[in-house]
Amino acid sequence: MKILIINPGSTTTKIAVFENKNLVFEHKIDHAQDLDFQEKFSKPGNVLDQFEHRAKDIEEILKEKNITQLDAVVGRGGMIPPVVSGTYQINEKMIDDLTNRPLANHASNLGAPLAKKIAKDFGIENKAFIVDPVTTDEIEAKHKITGIPEVKRYAGWHALNQKAVCREYAASIGKKYEDLNLIVAHIGGGASFGAHKKGKTINVTNALAGEGPMSPERSGQIPAQGLVELCFSNKYTKEEILYKILGGGGLFALLGTKDLKDLEIKYPTLDKEKKDVVDEMFAGFSRYICSLIPDFEGEQIDQILLTGGVVRWPLVVDSIKKDLAALNIGITVYPGEFELEALRDGAIRVLSGEEKAKEY
Repeated sequence: MKILIINPGSTTTKIAVFENKNLVFEHKIDHAQDLDFQEKFSKPGNVLDQFEHRAKDIEEILKEKNITQLDAVVGRGGMIPPVVSGTYQINEKMIDDLTNRPLANHASNLGAPLAKKIAKDFGIENKAFIVDPVTTDEIEAKHKITGIPEVKRYAGWHALNQKAVCREYAASIGKKYEDLNLIVAHIGGGASFGAHKKGKTINVTNALAGEGPMSPERSGQIPAQGLVELCFSNKYTKEEILYKILGGGGLFALLGTKDLKDLEIKYPTLDKEKKDVVDEMFAGFSRYICSLIPDFEGEQIDQILLTGGVVRWPLVVDSIKKDLAALNIGITVYPGEFELEALRDGAIRVLSGEEKAKEY
């Protein structure tokens, strides 16, 4: 089985081809280095405006790698209405919802349309899938309550990677995911935090709705009154405010960069004001890990798992471990993400007959 994986992020499109579980090749298209892309899409706008540009980039790589046959194409699931965990066949209803009614404007919304197009190009349109989309929802109903009756919390998190590292950790200690209580922090351009109780993620800190700490490109949770005043200041459009929250906030707004590798090099020489910004971001990660402890209702938490691209920076991990030392809970680190493998495995389960693809 030859499977193409497409994982669009805010500044990259990661693709990989697997022959069963064996990697044929992996490639990261870096849109931050594409001047044409930056000229067209650096300003606030609908992420689906990038569809044709990203599709062309993918097609060029596949041609360069001489990929002439595929058995399935899997895209990262986007901001569709809440669904149960699983592998879904991409249909027109899904594309329509992502185009006209997405829950948020996020790069993951491109996953299904791109997978559908490439699958059609290869004559396997009915073998286009998504797996565990961002809106995979296992949150207990009580955790969706807010102090404003008209506003409910919803799931928007790194479901693929969080569940992948949970299963990896469980296997490493000879146990099942369903036997453990775990807190997972996925820290990348955006950050999501999950309370995984015996195989179900009963609560998550939403990476897309303005919850959680600030991150390289997210504002994080900010004082509601200040946000309301900003919205009614007549200085910004709705789209510009949303961009401040999702994509143009955090370190990017405060320090003018999303490049953590560069920031890691420069950190020792930063002045106090800039260091305070970075240190406060680190402390925010620790605070939101702690915020999930009550969701276990007194049960023992077996481990805290740190994952995502940002935890490649040793200072981030050291800061969190220092902050949380008093909890006396072990911390295991899985730098980067395992989303490509999780998408691959979801397709394999369907193609092999182990699971039936869910209908959206």
